Amino acid sequence: MNMSSAFLNLEVLSTCAENAQPIQSFRLFTGIFYCEITELEFYWGLEKGELDLWSPLNLRADVGRLILSWELALVPTNEVMHTILYIAKDNRKRNLDQRRRCFEVLPPGEYEYSLVPVQKIPPSLFLLKDHSTSPEKLEIVPPHYPKVKLNVHPVFALVHGAWQLLQDFHEDLPFFDMMSRVTTVYCGMISREFYAREPCIDEDQRSFESDDSGHTIEEDDYSSEEEAIRIYSWLESTTTTSVPAVEQ
Repeated sequence: MNMSSAFLNLEVLSTCAENAQPIQSFRLFTGIFYCEITELEFYWGLEKGELDLWSPLNLRADVGRLILSWELALVPTNEVMHTILYIAKDNRKRNLDQRRRCFEVLPPGEYEYSLVPVQKIPPSLFLLKDHSTSPEKLEIVPPHYPKVKLNVHPVFALVHGAWQLLQDFHEDLPFFDMMSRVTTVYCGMISREFYAREPCIDEDQRSFESDDSGHTIEEDDYSSEEEAIRIYSWLESTTTTSVPAVEQ
C-alpha cells in the first residue's frame, strides 16, 4: 500500500487477514518507564502527583497488544519532539513555580505519528477495509513508515515508545537522535524541593487509581468517547487561557 499521501486509520488494522478481533479501548501507559513519574511531572511543568497516565487508544485488540508490548511504537513528528525537548530544558532552568506547562504549548488535540515497528522484522499487519474487498497486507519499509493521526498526546506516546525504541537498532533513523535527547533530559536530576512537595491528587484521580472493579490496565469496557472526555478534561484542566509562544 502506498502510504505517501494518506493517513492510516488504525481501526482497520489487524494482525490477521481473517477473524479480526473487535475494536477496543486500550491504555497506552502500563506504569513501566525509564524514569520516575515525579521527573515527568517536573519537566512537564505539573505539580507533584498531578499527572494522569490513563491515555486511551481505540484500535483492534490484537494491534493494541503490539503497541502495549512495544512491538509497534507511535513516534511523534520531529517538530513536536523538538518542542517537547525545548519545554523540558526550559523548565529545568526555571524556578519551580514559573515552569511552563507542556499542555499549554502542546494543547489537547489530534497529532501526527509514524507507526514504527520496534524489531527488525515487523509484525504482519493487514488492512481490513470492508467485507467486499480482500484484506490488504501492509508493507512497512524503513524509513517510510505509515502515518496516523490520533487524539493521543505526544508526550505520552514519546515516553511509551522510547522505552524500547532506544534499546534496539534505530540509531540510523531520523527520530532516534531527538528521542534520545528528550529522554536524556527526563532522566536528569530534579530539585530536592520538588521531590519534597506533597502530592497534589484530586479525589477523582485517587478513586480511579484504587479501583478494584476488575478492569485491567491494558483494556477495559469503557467507550473511547468517555475515556477521551476524561483524559482531555484533565489535560485542559492543566492549561491556562493564555498560551505562550515557544521560543526556538
